[in-house]
Amino acid sequence: MILAIFFLLLGVAGSASIMYFCGLYTTWYWYWIPIVVIPATYVLLFGISLLILFPFAKMVDIDKEIKKPSKIAGFLVREIDFLTVQLSNTKVKYKGFKQLNKKGEYMIVYNHISNFDPMVLMSKINRLICITKRGNKKIPVVGGMIHKAGYITIDRENNEEGIKAIGKAIDTINNHQASIAVSPEGTRSKDLQLLPFHPGTFQIAKRTGAPIVCVAVKNTNMIHKNFPFKRTKVYCDIIYIMYPEEYNELSTAQIAHRLHGIYDQYLRA
Repeated sequence: MILAIFFLLLGVAGSASIMYFCGLYTTWYWYWIPIVVIPATYVLLFGISLLILFPFAKMVDIDKEIKKPSKIAGFLVREIDFLTVQLSNTKVKYKGFKQLNKKGEYMIVYNHISNFDPMVLMSKINRLICITKRGNKKIPVVGGMIHKAGYITIDRENNEEGIKAIGKAIDTINNHQASIAVSPEGTRSKDLQLLPFHPGTFQIAKRTGAPIVCVAVKNTNMIHKNFPFKRTKVYCDIIYIMYPEEYNELSTAQIAHRLHGIYDQYLRA
């Protein structure tokens, strides 16, 4: 959000300078200039930022294990995600996030219907590391940055890698480095139907004692369809928080079953 505000202020300053020094402010039909200059400046500066970050991200060895997530990289990833959501002509309405203690660590779970889902979460929650598919670390600029930020990759076809990823997530919470965001469905639902939850995912909560925060996202699947001419309204709600005293006596399969039912009921409403 910091970069977004900075870009916006530069856009306002630029359009105001053009209007003033060219003497256009005296004539009403030139008032369209700020409407064009401000968003154009925003887009231009975003593109310049990506170009500046490109060589640094390119130097990151994505095969080298990150023991301590970089706070600077985490900040930049959040800023890029926020700017991307804004530039996609999306308005996100958040609900229930005031319940979260900014100093605590959580296991954040969410239903997965779009590549924008983790971006929406990162735009709202600080100190958050996502479990993501391996291919995302090969994306130019973004791949290097999320690796430095401590994002945990998972190979859906490799059980051993999955266990390793869960172990890294557990260490991240236990070391008080960040909260963890993961989709218990394991992959994006292409038909918007809620997929079965993988019980193993909830080992993260069982072995850390972190509250499980259930976040439901709606309409992120419409962003790419509506862009650029139609604005997309996205809803991101915390629908339930399961605390350790509730899940301690449950197996991971029971947790998965209970939370899947909560999501299913909410998304069908």
